[in-house]
Amino acid sequence: MADLDVPDTEPDVDPDRTVDNRGRGCANGIVRVQRALEDLPPGSVLEIQSTDRRAKTEYPKLAAETPHELLAVVESRRRVLRKQYATYLEIHE
Repeated sequence: MADLDVPDTEPDVDPDRTVDNRGRGCANGIVRVQRALEDLPPGSVLEIQSTDRRAKTEYPKLAAETPHELLAVVESRRRVLRKQYATYLEIHE
């Protein structure tokens, strides 16, 4: 999935689990994300909260390399100079 194809609108679903990786780099938080992906049953939605700008590229790459579906990466302002990202993945086998 190319960067331009990443949906940026919050999906109309309630996440089954949220992993809060704010303040951590994507590489440091990926273990927590992988554990959540393994624990959730198919059809579940995982939300990943992050302040790392690489979330816009790393989590779509993760989805492309796994059977999970990227629903969206939503960018918002946390403070004047700080952005926050919410990534939504639907779990597939």
